[in-house]
Amino acid sequence: MIFLQSSKHILQNMIIRAGNIADAASMADIFNYYIANSTAIFSNRIRTADDMEALIGPVTGRFPFYVAVNDEGRVDGYCFAHLFMPDPVYSRTLEVTIYLRHGLTGQGIGRRLLGQVIDDCRTQGVHILVSFITDGNEACERLHTSLGFSKVGVIREAGYKFGEFLGDAIYQLML
Repeated sequence: MIFLQSSKHILQNMIIRAGNIADAASMADIFNYYIANSTAIFSNRIRTADDMEALIGPVTGRFPFYVAVNDEGRVDGYCFAHLFMPDPVYSRTLEVTIYLRHGLTGQGIGRRLLGQVIDDCRTQGVHILVSFITDGNEACERLHTSLGFSKVGVIREAGYKFGEFLGDAIYQLML
C-alpha cells in the first residue's frame, strides 16, 4: 500500500522521492556493483560520483527521476527518464534507466520506481518510452513487461563482457 506523505511514497520501509544531484555517489555505488559483477551493464569502467553527477545533471528537474530510500536513509534504487536521441525529432521518445541495489529485486521497489516514471512521462505528454536490457536478464525483462513494455527487437552480440558476446534487447512502451 502506498501512502502519500508530502510528495513522498512509503513502500515497505522505502520512501520513493524525487532524485537529485546529492544522490550521485549512492547511485554510482549501485551502478558499480553491476559493472564489476554482472552483464546487466555493458561497461567495464567504474563510475565516480562526479561521473554520475554529469549523467544526472541534465535529467534533474527536466525529466522524471526518482530514488528509493530505506529507513536508514540509504539510496537503494533509482529510475529516471532521459533523452533517447539528441535530435529534436525524438523529443517525445525517452529512454528509461533503472537500477536497484544488489539483493533488493523482487520486493516491488523497481515496479514502484518505474511505475512512477511511466506515470510522470504519460502526464508530461511523452509518446514512447524505450529501455535497453541485456538479452536474457529475466528479472528486468519481467519488470518491464509487467508494466506494459513489449520486446520490439534485439541487437545481437552488441556487447562483449566477461568473455562472451551479449545481445541488447529493446523494449518499448507506447504511452
